[in-house]
Amino acid sequence: MSVLVLMSTYNGEKYIRTQLESILKQNYEEVTVLIRDDGSTDATPSILDSYTSLYPQIQWYPGRNIGVCQSFFELIRKADLSYDYYSFADQDDQWLPEKISRAVSILDTYPHETPALYCSDKIIVDEHLVPINVTVSRVMKKATFGNALVQDMCTGCTAVMNRRLLEIIRHQTPEFVIMHDWWFYLTATCFGEVYYDQESYIKYRQHGHNTSGAMLSRKDLLKHRIKELKKPRGEIYRQVEEFIRIFDPQLNNEPCQYHSSSLVCNKNLAEKLLKSRDSFIYRLKVVFDTGIYRQKFSDTIILYLVILIGKL
Repeated sequence: MSVLVLMSTYNGEKYIRTQLESILKQNYEEVTVLIRDDGSTDATPSILDSYTSLYPQIQWYPGRNIGVCQSFFELIRKADLSYDYYSFADQDDQWLPEKISRAVSILDTYPHETPALYCSDKIIVDEHLVPINVTVSRVMKKATFGNALVQDMCTGCTAVMNRRLLEIIRHQTPEFVIMHDWWFYLTATCFGEVYYDQESYIKYRQHGHNTSGAMLSRKDLLKHRIKELKKPRGEIYRQVEEFIRIFDPQLNNEPCQYHSSSLVCNKNLAEKLLKSRDSFIYRLKVVFDTGIYRQKFSDTIILYLVILIGKL
């Protein structure tokens, strides 16, 4: 089974070599790498040139600066559909040698016509790849569309998907997403299957310049939540609206060809959440409908309070 790794880079000269070397050292042989550079102004392009001259399985091309989300969506549109699986890579991490082989072994258990997404936990490390003590636990009980509506459980650099899921995602690029990996999780829970691996096969580097970093302590988590409450609200609603806009024809089909749940039920759940934006009655319906939740009970309680006061 062949794997295409999709990577977006931007001013990554400090760490890109470590990431590329870890991909080259995978214990899985059928790996090709396609890199889009998002308008770097440092030495990243010359570093990429040096690797492509040495390793024919690595290719890269330059692009204008459009941001990490749209950069990955462009890579998805450009990806050759002859590969069996598609893995996503950041520029500043380090993969363990078995990262790809582990994901492929899991995805191979699903029928090829079933859209399937693999993602995993991460080893949080500092800029020198030394593990950091993390006191905030990451709980994954069950991956469902109701969870994906309000929480992203897929960290993009751990994501590997099969061709069928990639085909669905690339059908139409969303005009608005919170993060590309959240879109992966939404799509996979709606139309297919998600496997969340509690084991970690990636050193997830924290260096102060991450596009989205990890919550390391309860203090970090509290600061993050206060910051989120101060931001203009409504991004989750906008993302759900965009999902319905793009996939409305498929969501009206009953039942789903690839998934045990009903697409119509998924659409109804999404529309119920959207109606709660302007209706207190629907806010109560969301709170008392156990289909919409976050993975931790405490986070779900906070979610319901935020919905009730109209601050989602």
